[in-house]
Amino acid sequence: MKGLARIAAVTATLAALAVGSPAAGADTTWTKVSTDYNANIVVPSLGLIGTTAVVAWTQETGPNSADLNTVSFTTSPTQDVAGAASSRAATAWAQLDYTHALFPAPGGGLQLTFAGIHSTNTGDPLIGLFTSQRNPDGTWAAPFVVSSASAGPSTAVLSGATPFIGGYATQGILIFSGLVNHSPTPDQNLQPQLGGCCGYTPKMALDSSGHLWIAWYSNATGATGVYVQQLEPVTAAPMGAPVLAPSSESSNNNSFGTALACAATCRVVYGNSPAAGPADAIVSWWPGQAAPTTIANLAGTGQGAGRVVTAAYRADGRLWVAWFDGKTYRATLGDATGAGGEAQDAGVPAGSPGGAYALKAMAVGDNLLLAANYAWKVSDQLPFALFVNTVAPPAPVTTAPGPRDVTLDTTPGGKGFRIQVQYTLPKACTSKTPCTLRGELRTRTGRRLYAVTPLPGD
Repeated sequence: MKGLARIAAVTATLAALAVGSPAAGADTTWTKVSTDYNANIVVPSLGLIGTTAVVAWTQETGPNSADLNTVSFTTSPTQDVAGAASSRAATAWAQLDYTHALFPAPGGGLQLTFAGIHSTNTGDPLIGLFTSQRNPDGTWAAPFVVSSASAGPSTAVLSGATPFIGGYATQGILIFSGLVNHSPTPDQNLQPQLGGCCGYTPKMALDSSGHLWIAWYSNATGATGVYVQQLEPVTAAPMGAPVLAPSSESSNNNSFGTALACAATCRVVYGNSPAAGPADAIVSWWPGQAAPTTIANLAGTGQGAGRVVTAAYRADGRLWVAWFDGKTYRATLGDATGAGGEAQDAGVPAGSPGGAYALKAMAVGDNLLLAANYAWKVSDQLPFALFVNTVAPPAPVTTAPGPRDVTLDTTPGGKGFRIQVQYTLPKACTSKTPCTLRGELRTRTGRRLYAVTPLPGD
């Protein structure tokens, strides 16, 4: 399905919401929000309405039966999920695509776009591409048919008063206005600009000035890699030619991994091809930049860079980037390019390392909310589930209190000094999250420059 292997579904019923206890260490503890399923291509969607986070995913419940599930909750660095409430945007449909998108709705609120077939009954009008409005109580309104075209939606934005939905199919990279019912012609098809089939997993975003951008992966002959293009914000028509991101040809980018994040400026985050730049590196780039900015070097980890990576801007213009390095999830808060931050260990759900699949992120205040499809019961019939985790920025380093000048006391015999250091721990220390301290002792060597009494400590 869409160039990825699809694992056969088995019967599973969504029972009570499977939410674990509050995370004691939110940077390494993941909370399960779904029941088990058997599809490694499940892709979560994340949205935010006020202070409420919403996560959505597709879950097959039997032969020719699937639900589109959502969970709404609040989140904090010490508690991934609080006040959780579950609802279904679609129940027992004959088929639902594994990609969808949550985005701001016209007039406020949150909207969900998805693709599917309601039933196999001849004449059933619910087939194609849909949007559904989230009601104030967390339920979902009846879906509106955007198009009868088959296009797996993987992105959507609200540009001015117009929602634009982007998806991919054998026809190309298709963009639809969500205000009308197309039958089935899209507003735009971007892939023919690159010479033909095929394009995958487009991502759209608006910068703070209202400019509309899109990024997608192309495997067209002679035009392979991640392409970035500006779109006209009222019609979504192409503005200028699509530009190839440097060293993005790796097949790992033909996946759920490529991320597009926008603030005052935008960045596309992807995996560098091993043939150019640091092997297996996660990088960010924007057209006009001579070379991509390296965020993490994964050489030797066994995890193809770009396969599991996501990114999101904070309101202050700093870029969060998260990825799976073959053993654990990591997250870093860098500058506007995503570089320069500390790579924090975000841990993994209980399960076998290497079971990481689609990963999505959203900035919530200063923090990063992650949603991951993870293989956590590899020996069982139902190995996959959806987990969320909230990662907080690293604690700021505090300066130890004390006077600027300290008189050093000699040890007995006068051949050494006793040095006492005061410092404050930035967080509580545990066996799982030990505290580390870096100390540096500098001594002066060479000829003294003072003709009179030496300075204290010389």
